[in-house]
Amino acid sequence: MAKARRKYQRVTIKDVAEYAQVGVGTVSRVLNNSPHVDETTRERVLEAIKNLGYMPNPHARRLSTGSSQLVTVITPEMKGDFYQILMSSIDEVLVKYGYSSLLYPLYNEKKFEALKKSSDILLSTDGLIVDGVNVDSVMSHILNPQTPVICLEQDSDKYDSIMVDNYYGGVLVGDYFADLDMDIFVVTHRKSHELESTVFDERLEGFQESLEKKGRSIDKIYYVPLDWESTFEVARRIFFRFKRCAIFTTTDYLAVPIIEVARTMQLDVGKDVRVCGFDDLPIAQVLEITTVRQPIAEMGYLAAESLIKRINKKIKDKPKKYILKPELVVRNT
Repeated sequence: MAKARRKYQRVTIKDVAEYAQVGVGTVSRVLNNSPHVDETTRERVLEAIKNLGYMPNPHARRLSTGSSQLVTVITPEMKGDFYQILMSSIDEVLVKYGYSSLLYPLYNEKKFEALKKSSDILLSTDGLIVDGVNVDSVMSHILNPQTPVICLEQDSDKYDSIMVDNYYGGVLVGDYFADLDMDIFVVTHRKSHELESTVFDERLEGFQESLEKKGRSIDKIYYVPLDWESTFEVARRIFFRFKRCAIFTTTDYLAVPIIEVARTMQLDVGKDVRVCGFDDLPIAQVLEITTVRQPIAEMGYLAAESLIKRINKKIKDKPKKYILKPELVVRNT
């Protein structure tokens, strides 16, 4: 009977209560992770939820409790381990306060159009963390003014913003490369639409201006999509002509294929070829890549803590701006 009902109609909290032989209030307390439920009863309710395939309705939950206990995280296209580290740190804080997260990646304009047309995602959340997208210019017209928002990697006049000083990170690499007696190249990604982050441009700007102050310049800038195939091709073109050079990649994700191509062409990485990335992702640590370390986990912790305070109205004053400093980590490359 339970299977037939699950197939043709939505399972309700009342169905779960009947199945577990408890009251509706008990099921609600389990869903809200209340400590006032004994472990045996909790396990019985969780088993009922699993067997019936029950999915909580965030709209109904918001109407009954005033809160969905849900935070939505909106990101641009995701590449590499950056977002895994960021989301893990955000979730660590949210779980502590009894919240769960919903990740909505804006891969392209279609995803953004779907977000604008669907009210479910924006209305059924207690708060938003938006990464890499300029909320003030791109999203302000579709947001509920009452919903707390935290902006990551983008400045905002309306909401709290948490940023890493990417320009300063580029300066650190420029200062380091200026003393190298080598041709200097940059492999980076150019922002092609409004949903993409500006961090790569900021890193490049700091790098370029640092070199110019020291009487050096970039010999060539290569713009690539955020994929390894394109970066492999660029690396082959560089090393076909230059056997001695220094390359700054504005993310570790692009440094990996460059180093691989250099090694397959029998170039000594760290001597003939110098490579510096940006982020200090786990792959950079494993391959001992020189890079700029940005505090990714700290950014996630701060974003989640700030959002919870806004949700609970513990912070009521004007928007705050947090700027975190990166650091250069010199390794074998």
